[in-house]
Amino acid sequence: MLPMNEAPDGADDDGTASGRGKMQDRVLASIQYGLMSGLFVPGQAVSLRKLASSLGTSAMPVRESLSRLLAANVLEELPNRSLRVPRMSSGTLRELFEVRIRIEGLAARIAAEKAVPQLIDSLTAINRDLQAEHRDGNMAGVLQVNQRFHFTLYRHAESDILMPIIEALWLRSGPTMYFSLNSPNLWDTSSHIELLAALSLRDGAAAELAMAQDIRKTGTYLVEQATSPQATGPLAQLGRLGL
Repeated sequence: MLPMNEAPDGADDDGTASGRGKMQDRVLASIQYGLMSGLFVPGQAVSLRKLASSLGTSAMPVRESLSRLLAANVLEELPNRSLRVPRMSSGTLRELFEVRIRIEGLAARIAAEKAVPQLIDSLTAINRDLQAEHRDGNMAGVLQVNQRFHFTLYRHAESDILMPIIEALWLRSGPTMYFSLNSPNLWDTSSHIELLAALSLRDGAAAELAMAQDIRKTGTYLVEQATSPQATGPLAQLGRLGL
């Protein structure tokens, strides 16, 4: 079930134009979160009715949110006017992760250079949660906590330029992350641990390198599996979806 983002005080739809706008923002944020955290996969149909039911809202704010995501090329429209998460070629997937390395590596460098103990403590706790989710076999939880780890770090960079770019990249790459869950090695959080060590030293270069390693090994795995004729299970679906 797709969770509705928490509303700040007074943000519920009270029937006024302002209330409807706030509800619209919450619905859009919830769908974006689902895309970023792997609750959707490439090629998956997106149902307005099911989303409205899952979010506990009317069809109108969902329709408006889907229209905005379609205009941003996050979703695509099929000839029958239904919507789906776009399929992705292996070349596009490779390019997407290379861009993520450059942009998110820079954000990690900036965040590290202004790191404070509270940030390190928060990220350490989140990484511990990620390890627990993986140990318990809650793979949906793994993806959601991983997204929280990355975005907690990126927000600390306090960049009005980088953050919207990172969000746009995750809206495209998030749906592919489901297919990384088959890997026995990707989720050992070793890159996160190296990143935390770099943050404790305020070593921007080391933080950028750790982030690059984290993103690159995931992208490499996905591209290799998507193009492998021996792919089985979810990875076979990955190939069929055109990744």
